[in-house]
Amino acid sequence: MKTLDLPYQQASANWSNRILILSLLGIAYLTLFPFQSPFVPTFELHRSPFLLGISGKRPLYSDFFLNVLLFVPLGFALCAKVRKRGGSRWSSLLLALVVGAGVSYAVEFMQLYIPSRDSGWEDVISNTTGSVAGFFLFELCGGAILEVSSASENFLRKWLSPPRVALLLTGYFVVCFGVSGVLQKETRLSNWDPRCILIIGNDASGQSPWMGQVFQLQIWNRALPEEAIRRIAARESADDAGAGLLGSYDFASSSPYQDSRNLLPALDWTPQQPRFINARASEVNAKSWLRTNVPVESLTREVEKSSQFTVHIVCAPAATQVGNGRIVSLSQSADNANFHLRQEGDDLVVWIRNPLSEKHALLAWRVPHVFEPGKVRDIVASYDGSDAFIYLDGKRAARPYRLSPGASLVHHFLYIQTAELDGYIIVYQTFIFLPAGLLIGLCADKWAGKKIFGLWMFVLGLFLPAVLLEIFLALLSGRRIWVGNIVLALVFGLAGVLLINADRRYNDSSVGS
Repeated sequence: MKTLDLPYQQASANWSNRILILSLLGIAYLTLFPFQSPFVPTFELHRSPFLLGISGKRPLYSDFFLNVLLFVPLGFALCAKVRKRGGSRWSSLLLALVVGAGVSYAVEFMQLYIPSRDSGWEDVISNTTGSVAGFFLFELCGGAILEVSSASENFLRKWLSPPRVALLLTGYFVVCFGVSGVLQKETRLSNWDPRCILIIGNDASGQSPWMGQVFQLQIWNRALPEEAIRRIAARESADDAGAGLLGSYDFASSSPYQDSRNLLPALDWTPQQPRFINARASEVNAKSWLRTNVPVESLTREVEKSSQFTVHIVCAPAATQVGNGRIVSLSQSADNANFHLRQEGDDLVVWIRNPLSEKHALLAWRVPHVFEPGKVRDIVASYDGSDAFIYLDGKRAARPYRLSPGASLVHHFLYIQTAELDGYIIVYQTFIFLPAGLLIGLCADKWAGKKIFGLWMFVLGLFLPAVLLEIFLALLSGRRIWVGNIVLALVFGLAGVLLINADRRYNDSSVGS
């Protein structure tokens, strides 16, 4: 059945597209985060003919309720779409059921390829239930909700003028810059312990031995540029490699091994000197490793002051490491370390102490398939105050380790993990620039036909804040400027403008007819 003048048809026309888009965005953000996939299924697909199995997590009523709640806006929006076109209730119910099940299945299928996610038919059932619940919510009070929302929007559109939008945007971004600055400071190396000693082949506890040869160790209180790192790995002279060099040890000499810069204490064997010493390198094992006899306070304070460092080590493992063998460690005990670089199997793992990684976090950075028994590797780990990079034989590892204001914000509420760091960047850019785009979009009809004014609003309201925020955070932390962050900001800002006007075309055409 179709009716030309159903109740609340105009209110549905004002909001159906926007609610639908927002509901799909919410589902994507909450189910596909951290937006990374190795495109390898997390379990055997043949377990089920439909590619979904039984969820591995323990069933909880709270999970079922949250899955239902997540899809309620989708069902609500689909009913508004049907009402806008004059469709019947049965059409709304059928659409909510079919589309809700289809979207849920698509999400669960994609979650098969996201390691941190769990997938199963139970979620499809609960999500579909939520979409149907959205239908009932619309039938009970949807029209009233949409009419109140439309009235509020009309009032806001009339009140907003270009000068008011400019003033609101200025105040909004001032607050965002201030909050972002405070959050970004939490990525600095402000909590390093000066009591830590420098150790090669173990940590301060003596319980994490590493077996292999070490040829060279260098430490800087700054993040070396990529070109300098490549020259060092190629054994070429790098003009700027001497600046900020805190310590340099060459293990071709006899012990104790002196720092060629005479800034750090000597490295000596503990608890005993090995019986056989390689003339070209120091060979550490479970019974003999190298350490300074006193804390390296000068190194710790210099790194803490700059909030940057680079560690360069040339080493060769004796075998595939079983356990967590520390190749280089700056530690005071097993639980108190500023930095360590370790081997797990054939993987390289780096851990850096800062206010984020110290508590409520799993921020060890793993680089797979680095080591082979007896193979010499030139390894450089650098940190610039926000981002870390690993270089293997002069080549940068594929994914950097980026601590953004988004990671700091999430850290106040949840555990954060290395695999989710890029996702925190996307979410944070969305939180800042999507509302700005919505605010600009609310005022868009005020400059209809005034393309120059609209262009300036885009430049001053989105482009300039995106560029300035990126420069501000780079200066504050010492990291590089990421053009990708600016692009993300502009994408989400434009998405906000388009989203708030997603139903304007229908309204304009209906008015004209």
